[in-house]
Amino acid sequence: MGSPGALDRVAGAHDAAVLAVARRGEPVSRAELAAALQVTPQAISKILGRLMGRGLVAEAGTVIAGPGKPTTLYRMEPGSRRAIGLHLTRSRLHGVVADLSGEIIARRELEIGRLQPVPELVATLAAQARELAGHGDGELVGVGLGMPGPVDAADGVYRGTSWPDPWRGAPLRALLAAELDLPVLLDHDSRAALVGETWSQPGLLRDAALLLVEDGLGAALCLDGRIVRGAHSHAGEVGHTVVRLDGEPCTCGRRGCAQAEHQAALAAGDDALAARIIASIVLDLVRLVDVDRIVLGGRTVHAHHGRTMDAIREVLEAGLHGEPWQHVEVMLSTRGTDLIAVGAACEVLEHEYGIPQALVGAG
Repeated sequence: MGSPGALDRVAGAHDAAVLAVARRGEPVSRAELAAALQVTPQAISKILGRLMGRGLVAEAGTVIAGPGKPTTLYRMEPGSRRAIGLHLTRSRLHGVVADLSGEIIARRELEIGRLQPVPELVATLAAQARELAGHGDGELVGVGLGMPGPVDAADGVYRGTSWPDPWRGAPLRALLAAELDLPVLLDHDSRAALVGETWSQPGLLRDAALLLVEDGLGAALCLDGRIVRGAHSHAGEVGHTVVRLDGEPCTCGRRGCAQAEHQAALAAGDDALAARIIASIVLDLVRLVDVDRIVLGGRTVHAHHGRTMDAIREVLEAGLHGEPWQHVEVMLSTRGTDLIAVGAACEVLEHEYGIPQALVGAG
């Protein structure tokens, strides 16, 4: 995937780093950028020249900080670029168009109500994207699609769960790209959600997990500043880890999976048990991959966030009481029901204007 306005993937690493600083929102000076990137002010001047030439950065006035010439400040131009994000579930399609900062320009929701055949599904996705493309003025970079279940992001294929599944094996990225004549990215919904959080809060979620509670249960990981996918693009499938031996049957064929147990608890009206299951998963993630931040997101967790947050605090306090040096911050995503769609849009922006993954964490 690439677009005419994309940064060069290697030479643009410093350009992307400047954009990451600028995404924090406050106007910055050359000196502040040079200190943040540990490069010379002369190098920053060249980088700013390239970014201003692309329309990604603009001057934001001057300040007088002492004797001598006023200091020029610079800011990112959020309206210079747009990306469309689509969140597909088995029953609905939620779409947004977001600017370069990840802020929503417009949103749309469509109840699908059934598993459409693949050609009909692609037409539905394309129609939503075309409608959203009419909002905003910046260059449209591409379309991101986030959906649950096993997704091969590298090949752009929905792997599906089990037969019968009309979407299983569908090359959705290629089909949608051909329909729209635009670059398209396809990814698991939880990873899209995490990219949305990291794009909007650069540098905050360096070692973090996002736990997504929607129709199912999944997680995404960012370790040492890198999104973790795993050998088969399945990293973070916490919904299919067993929390009760010989428990509720799960769609994966096992029994007692966290997702099945959580859904059974909600169906029985036992919100307290459902919250404890989520809390147990959070502690497992902290123990397994040593993150210092957990982000909770998804429609279901927002509907029960008070009880869930209380249960997590209780479980973490008990589970980590002997290790006072281990601090874990648990946050509720502020994106609400837009989380995955915004994340899918931000994945497109990250691909084009983010720091190349090969360089993240280097050194």
